[in-house]
Amino acid sequence: MRPLDGGRIASLWREGPNGLRSDVLVPMPAAGFDPAYWPKAGSYPLVPFSNRVRDAAFRFGETRVALVPHPAAAPHALHGFSQTRPWTVMRHASAEIELHYRFEPQDDLAGWPWAFEAVQRMALDPSGLTHEIYVESHAVSPMPVGLGIHPFFAASQGDRITFNCEALWDQDADGCGQQLHSLTGRDRHYDSPHGGEATTAYYSGWDGGASIHRRDGTRILIQASAPLDHLVFHVPAGGSYLCLEPVSHVADAFNLAAAGHSGTGMRVLDPGATISAKVRIGLA
Repeated sequence: MRPLDGGRIASLWREGPNGLRSDVLVPMPAAGFDPAYWPKAGSYPLVPFSNRVRDAAFRFGETRVALVPHPAAAPHALHGFSQTRPWTVMRHASAEIELHYRFEPQDDLAGWPWAFEAVQRMALDPSGLTHEIYVESHAVSPMPVGLGIHPFFAASQGDRITFNCEALWDQDADGCGQQLHSLTGRDRHYDSPHGGEATTAYYSGWDGGASIHRRDGTRILIQASAPLDHLVFHVPAGGSYLCLEPVSHVADAFNLAAAGHSGTGMRVLDPGATISAKVRIGLA
Protein backbone atom coordinates (compact mmCIF):
# COMPACT_ATOMS: atom_id res chain seq x y z
CA MET A 1 0.00 0.00 0.00
CA ARG A 2 1.01 3.63 -0.59
CA PRO A 3 -1.32 5.67 1.68
CA LEU A 4 0.62 8.91 1.24
CA ASP A 5 0.62 8.53 -2.55
CA GLY A 6 -3.11 8.87 -3.06
CA GLY A 7 -4.26 5.83 -1.11
CA ARG A 8 -2.90 3.51 -3.78
CA ILE A 9 -2.54 -0.25 -3.91
CA ALA A 10 1.10 -0.59 -4.94
CA SER A 11 1.04 -4.21 -6.06
CA LEU A 12 -0.99 -7.40 -6.08
CA TRP A 13 0.50 -10.74 -7.06
CA ARG A 14 0.23 -14.47 -6.61
CA GLU A 15 3.16 -16.67 -5.64
CA GLY A 16 3.08 -20.06 -7.32
CA PRO A 17 4.16 -23.43 -5.88
CA ASN A 18 7.52 -22.90 -7.54
CA GLY A 19 7.99 -19.66 -5.64
CA LEU A 20 7.70 -17.52 -8.76
CA ARG A 21 5.68 -14.31 -8.54
CA SER A 22 2.86 -13.65 -11.00
CA ASP A 23 1.71 -10.02 -10.95
CA VAL A 24 -2.02 -9.33 -11.09
CA LEU A 25 -1.54 -5.55 -11.07
CA VAL A 26 1.38 -3.80 -12.70
CA PRO A 27 3.67 -3.15 -9.69
CA MET A 28 4.42 0.44 -8.79
CA PRO A 29 8.06 1.53 -8.71
CA ALA A 30 9.54 2.09 -5.28
CA ALA A 31 10.61 5.64 -6.11
CA GLY A 32 8.35 8.61 -5.47
CA PHE A 33 6.56 10.45 -8.26
CA ASP A 34 4.86 13.72 -9.15
CA PRO A 35 1.25 13.39 -7.92
CA ALA A 36 0.01 14.91 -11.19
CA TYR A 37 1.88 12.36 -13.32
CA TRP A 38 1.37 9.04 -11.58
CA PRO A 39 2.87 5.77 -12.82
CA LYS A 40 0.60 3.50 -14.85
CA ALA A 41 0.63 0.87 -12.15
CA GLY A 42 -1.13 -0.38 -9.04
CA SER A 43 -4.67 0.85 -8.37
CA TYR A 44 -6.07 4.08 -7.01
CA PRO A 45 -9.44 5.44 -5.81
CA LEU A 46 -11.67 7.65 -7.95
CA VAL A 47 -13.28 10.17 -5.60
CA PRO A 48 -15.34 12.38 -5.78
CA PHE A 49 -15.71 11.68 -9.50
CA SER A 50 -14.31 9.48 -12.23
CA ASN A 51 -12.60 10.39 -15.47
CA ARG A 52 -13.01 13.81 -17.11
CA VAL A 53 -15.01 16.92 -16.34
CA ARG A 54 -15.12 18.98 -19.52
CA ASP A 55 -13.21 22.26 -19.24
CA ALA A 56 -12.85 21.54 -15.50
CA ALA A 57 -16.23 23.16 -14.82
CA PHE A 58 -19.87 22.24 -14.40
CA ARG A 59 -23.11 23.62 -13.04
CA PHE A 60 -25.06 21.88 -10.29
CA GLY A 61 -28.32 23.65 -9.61
CA GLU A 62 -27.42 27.27 -8.93
CA THR A 63 -23.79 26.44 -8.19
CA ARG A 64 -21.11 26.82 -10.84
CA VAL A 65 -18.09 24.72 -9.95
CA ALA A 66 -14.67 25.62 -11.35
CA LEU A 67 -12.18 22.80 -10.76
CA VAL A 68 -8.44 22.77 -11.33
CA PRO A 69 -7.57 21.36 -14.79
CA HIS A 70 -5.36 18.32 -14.74
CA PRO A 71 -2.03 19.00 -16.51
CA ALA A 72 -2.17 15.68 -18.37
CA ALA A 73 -5.73 16.32 -19.58
CA ALA A 74 -5.99 20.13 -19.76
CA PRO A 75 -8.30 21.94 -20.05
CA HIS A 76 -10.29 19.19 -18.34
CA ALA A 77 -10.30 17.89 -14.77
CA LEU A 78 -9.43 14.21 -14.39
CA HIS A 79 -10.21 11.36 -11.99
CA GLY A 80 -11.28 13.43 -9.01
CA PHE A 81 -8.37 14.52 -6.87
CA SER A 82 -8.17 12.15 -3.90
CA GLN A 83 -5.54 10.07 -5.73
CA THR A 84 -3.19 13.07 -5.58
CA ARG A 85 -3.63 13.60 -1.83
CA PRO A 86 -2.28 11.67 1.17
CA TRP A 87 -4.64 9.25 2.93
CA THR A 88 -4.48 8.32 6.63
CA VAL A 89 -4.17 4.74 7.86
CA MET A 90 -6.89 4.26 10.49
CA ARG A 91 -6.57 0.50 10.94
CA HIS A 92 -3.95 -2.02 9.85
CA ALA A 93 -3.77 -5.77 10.41
CA SER A 94 -1.78 -8.49 8.68
CA ALA A 95 -4.21 -8.83 5.77
CA GLU A 96 -6.45 -5.76 6.16
CA ILE A 97 -6.10 -2.01 6.00
CA GLU A 98 -8.45 0.95 6.30
CA LEU A 99 -7.60 4.36 4.83
CA HIS A 100 -9.41 7.69 5.27
CA TYR A 101 -9.30 10.91 3.30
CA ARG A 102 -11.12 14.01 4.53
CA PHE A 103 -11.71 16.96 2.25
CA GLU A 104 -12.48 20.47 3.51
CA PRO A 105 -13.00 23.07 0.76
CA GLN A 106 -11.43 25.90 2.74
CA ASP A 107 -8.21 23.90 3.16
CA ASP A 108 -7.71 22.82 -0.45
CA LEU A 109 -7.33 24.47 -3.86
CA ALA A 110 -9.16 21.76 -5.83
CA GLY A 111 -12.19 23.99 -6.39
CA TRP A 112 -14.66 21.37 -5.14
CA PRO A 113 -17.06 23.27 -2.84
CA TRP A 114 -18.45 20.35 -0.78
CA ALA A 115 -16.86 18.75 2.27
CA PHE A 116 -16.73 14.95 2.39
CA GLU A 117 -14.87 11.99 3.83
CA ALA A 118 -13.80 8.96 1.78
CA VAL A 119 -12.90 5.56 3.19
CA GLN A 120 -11.18 2.59 1.62
CA ARG A 121 -11.06 -0.88 3.19
CA MET A 122 -8.94 -3.60 1.61
CA ALA A 123 -8.78 -7.22 2.75
CA LEU A 124 -6.60 -9.98 1.33
CA ASP A 125 -7.46 -13.66 1.44
CA PRO A 126 -5.99 -16.76 -0.25
CA SER A 127 -8.02 -16.22 -3.44
CA GLY A 128 -7.90 -12.47 -3.92
CA LEU A 129 -8.61 -8.94 -2.72
CA THR A 130 -11.83 -7.29 -1.56
CA HIS A 131 -11.83 -3.51 -1.91
CA GLU A 132 -14.59 -1.45 -0.30
CA ILE A 133 -14.90 2.27 -0.90
CA TYR A 134 -17.41 4.82 0.33
CA VAL A 135 -17.98 8.54 0.50
CA GLU A 136 -19.89 10.42 3.19
CA SER A 137 -21.04 13.97 2.58
CA HIS A 138 -20.07 16.53 5.24
CA ALA A 139 -21.51 19.36 3.18
CA VAL A 140 -24.43 21.58 4.18
CA SER A 141 -26.16 21.18 0.80
CA PRO A 142 -26.63 18.33 -1.70
CA MET A 143 -23.52 17.38 -3.62
CA PRO A 144 -23.00 15.49 -6.89
CA VAL A 145 -20.73 12.50 -6.55
CA GLY A 146 -19.12 9.60 -8.32
CA LEU A 147 -16.71 6.90 -7.27
CA GLY A 148 -14.82 3.85 -8.47
CA ILE A 149 -11.37 2.35 -8.67
CA HIS A 150 -8.67 2.49 -11.36
CA PRO A 151 -6.62 -0.72 -11.52
CA PHE A 152 -3.78 -1.33 -13.99
CA PHE A 153 -3.88 -5.05 -14.71
CA ALA A 154 -0.78 -6.85 -15.88
CA ALA A 155 -1.68 -8.30 -19.28
CA SER A 156 0.05 -9.79 -22.29
CA GLN A 157 -1.06 -9.87 -25.88
CA GLY A 158 -3.41 -12.78 -26.38
CA ASP A 159 -4.89 -12.77 -22.85
CA ARG A 160 -8.67 -13.00 -23.22
CA ILE A 161 -11.02 -10.37 -21.75
CA THR A 162 -14.76 -10.91 -21.28
CA PHE A 163 -17.64 -8.85 -19.84
CA ASN A 164 -21.28 -7.98 -20.54
CA CYS A 165 -22.77 -4.49 -20.96
CA GLU A 166 -26.07 -3.11 -22.25
CA ALA A 167 -24.90 0.21 -23.71
CA LEU A 168 -21.92 2.21 -24.93
CA TRP A 169 -21.26 5.95 -24.80
CA ASP A 170 -19.98 7.85 -27.80
CA GLN A 171 -17.09 10.11 -26.86
CA ASP A 172 -15.35 13.09 -28.39
CA ALA A 173 -11.67 13.51 -29.19
CA ASP A 174 -11.01 14.75 -25.64
CA GLY A 175 -12.46 11.61 -24.04
CA CYS A 176 -15.70 13.13 -22.76
CA GLY A 177 -18.95 11.20 -23.08
CA GLN A 178 -21.50 12.46 -25.62
CA GLN A 179 -24.40 10.12 -26.37
CA LEU A 180 -25.57 6.76 -25.01
CA HIS A 181 -26.36 3.94 -27.43
CA SER A 182 -27.95 0.60 -26.57
CA LEU A 183 -26.10 -2.55 -27.57
CA THR A 184 -27.96 -5.51 -29.00
CA GLY A 185 -27.28 -9.19 -29.55
CA ARG A 186 -23.67 -10.26 -29.53
CA ASP A 187 -22.49 -6.66 -29.10
CA ARG A 188 -23.56 -6.90 -25.46
CA HIS A 189 -20.92 -9.55 -24.84
CA TYR A 190 -17.29 -8.48 -25.09
CA ASP A 191 -14.97 -11.43 -25.68
CA SER A 192 -11.67 -10.56 -27.29
CA PRO A 193 -7.92 -11.06 -26.87
CA HIS A 194 -5.78 -8.30 -25.39
CA GLY A 195 -3.96 -6.46 -28.15
CA GLY A 196 -1.70 -3.51 -28.74
CA GLU A 197 -4.13 -1.06 -30.30
CA ALA A 198 -4.94 2.01 -28.20
CA THR A 199 -8.55 1.75 -27.04
CA THR A 200 -10.78 3.61 -24.58
CA ALA A 201 -14.47 2.78 -24.29
CA TYR A 202 -17.17 3.84 -21.82
CA TYR A 203 -19.71 1.09 -21.16
CA SER A 204 -22.98 1.41 -19.27
CA GLY A 205 -25.42 -1.17 -17.99
CA TRP A 206 -22.50 -3.34 -16.91
CA ASP A 207 -23.55 -6.41 -14.95
CA GLY A 208 -20.58 -6.01 -12.59
CA GLY A 209 -18.57 -9.00 -13.78
CA ALA A 210 -15.44 -9.23 -15.94
CA SER A 211 -12.67 -11.72 -16.41
CA ILE A 212 -9.14 -11.84 -17.77
CA HIS A 213 -8.06 -15.31 -18.92
CA ARG A 214 -4.29 -15.05 -19.13
CA ARG A 215 -2.16 -17.24 -21.32
CA ASP A 216 -0.10 -18.24 -18.27
CA GLY A 217 -3.19 -20.04 -16.91
CA THR A 218 -4.22 -17.36 -14.39
CA ARG A 219 -7.85 -16.25 -14.38
CA ILE A 220 -8.54 -12.82 -12.88
CA LEU A 221 -12.19 -12.36 -11.93
CA ILE A 222 -13.56 -8.87 -11.25
CA GLN A 223 -16.90 -8.50 -9.48
CA ALA A 224 -18.30 -5.08 -8.60
CA SER A 225 -21.40 -4.15 -6.63
CA ALA A 226 -23.90 -1.38 -7.31
CA PRO A 227 -23.64 1.50 -7.98
CA LEU A 228 -20.61 0.59 -10.11
CA ASP A 229 -22.62 -0.20 -13.23
CA HIS A 230 -20.32 1.64 -15.64
CA LEU A 231 -17.06 0.18 -16.91
CA VAL A 232 -14.13 2.03 -18.46
CA PHE A 233 -12.11 -0.22 -20.78
CA HIS A 234 -8.68 1.16 -21.63
CA VAL A 235 -5.65 -0.22 -23.45
CA PRO A 236 -2.63 2.01 -24.20
CA ALA A 237 -0.83 1.89 -27.52
CA GLY A 238 1.36 -1.18 -27.36
CA GLY A 239 -0.86 -2.91 -24.80
CA SER A 240 1.59 -2.75 -21.90
CA TYR A 241 -1.29 -2.94 -19.41
CA LEU A 242 -5.08 -3.22 -19.26
CA CYS A 243 -7.51 -1.01 -17.34
CA LEU A 244 -10.95 -2.33 -16.40
CA GLU A 245 -12.28 0.45 -14.18
CA PRO A 246 -15.50 -0.18 -12.22
CA VAL A 247 -17.10 3.26 -11.87
CA SER A 248 -20.47 4.77 -11.05
CA HIS A 249 -20.79 7.18 -13.97
CA VAL A 250 -19.62 8.04 -17.46
CA ALA A 251 -16.89 10.57 -18.23
CA ASP A 252 -18.23 14.15 -17.88
CA ALA A 253 -21.41 12.89 -16.20
CA PHE A 254 -21.96 16.14 -14.28
CA ASN A 255 -22.17 18.25 -17.43
CA LEU A 256 -24.14 15.62 -19.33
CA ALA A 257 -26.70 15.40 -16.53
CA ALA A 258 -26.98 19.20 -16.38
CA ALA A 259 -27.68 19.16 -20.15
CA GLY A 260 -30.56 16.71 -19.65
CA HIS A 261 -28.93 13.40 -20.61
CA SER A 262 -30.23 10.33 -18.83
CA GLY A 263 -28.20 7.30 -17.82
CA THR A 264 -25.09 9.28 -16.89
CA GLY A 265 -24.78 7.59 -13.50
CA MET A 266 -24.35 10.85 -11.60
CA ARG A 267 -25.53 10.50 -8.00
CA VAL A 268 -26.45 13.18 -5.48
CA LEU A 269 -25.68 12.93 -1.78
CA ASP A 270 -27.75 14.83 0.76
CA PRO A 271 -25.88 16.22 3.78
CA GLY A 272 -24.75 13.31 5.96
CA ALA A 273 -25.63 10.67 3.34
CA THR A 274 -23.19 8.05 2.03
CA ILE A 275 -22.52 6.13 -1.16
CA SER A 276 -20.57 2.88 -1.10
CA ALA A 277 -19.39 0.08 -3.35
CA LYS A 278 -17.35 -3.10 -3.25
CA VAL A 279 -14.97 -4.59 -5.82
CA ARG A 280 -13.62 -8.10 -5.65
CA ILE A 281 -10.48 -9.03 -7.60
CA GLY A 282 -10.32 -12.81 -7.37
CA LEU A 283 -7.92 -15.38 -8.77
CA ALA A 284 -8.82 -18.78 -10.14
